[in-house]
Amino acid sequence: MTKARKPIEDPIHLFAHGGIEGAVLRILDDAPHSLNELLPDGFKLAEDRSLPFAFTCCYVWHRNRHVLVDGGIDGDEVAAQLAFLDVEPKDVELVLITHVDRDHVAGLILQVGDGELTYPNARYAIDAGLWNLLHQDETYEELPKHLQRLFKALTARLESRVILCDGETEVVDGITFVPCPGHRPGHAAYEFATDAHSGVGPLLHVGDAFLHPVFLEHFDWLVVGDTFPDQAVESRMQLIERIERTNALVLATHFPWPGLIENPSH
Repeated sequence: MTKARKPIEDPIHLFAHGGIEGAVLRILDDAPHSLNELLPDGFKLAEDRSLPFAFTCCYVWHRNRHVLVDGGIDGDEVAAQLAFLDVEPKDVELVLITHVDRDHVAGLILQVGDGELTYPNARYAIDAGLWNLLHQDETYEELPKHLQRLFKALTARLESRVILCDGETEVVDGITFVPCPGHRPGHAAYEFATDAHSGVGPLLHVGDAFLHPVFLEHFDWLVVGDTFPDQAVESRMQLIERIERTNALVLATHFPWPGLIENPSH
């Protein structure tokens, strides 16, 4: 008999910001990470620190659209969390993909039946260069088989549904694709405009560009887990400038629960 999985604790955090309503959805329980294990030689600290990491995706009600940022790991679990918000999978109109690591996109395909899309009526925003890479055989040569299957299934099912973003792009009214590669090829952030009369800055979901708030302060530290560490540093610098200029509310996938930081530069 299959062992029952422990329910995720405190699975939903509701928030409102400048006319935006949203919910951070916890997809796994928090887990500690060693900071020194994230840093290459030359950056390791004399005294290591344990950093709390969350694992989330995000639902946003924005300008009369049901929007998801990434899809988590298990589509059934995320759909169950959305049901608490009176949102059904068929209601989701737009999925914004920050990058294609398993904990961000595996939940876009149901694990039961024929592997159908969890959100059958949605369109999916993704970096155009990343989408091209996912169609090249050499991309799969070094990948483990479970990721090969996932990425090939994902590209096949999204083929007619993608919104390809090449450079900074308005995906739909009020939602901007912001390229920030480095953590992974084609990594992106997404900026949600607030109501003009609200007097507050946008909501900026930075995905994994910042794995923890410590990298807002030490943006120039290289990170072992980044595919292109130097490019990731450049992207973090550009994002920090954007955050300061726009006074954005920042949301990140792995920031300590619930993952929202106001005025991180202050």
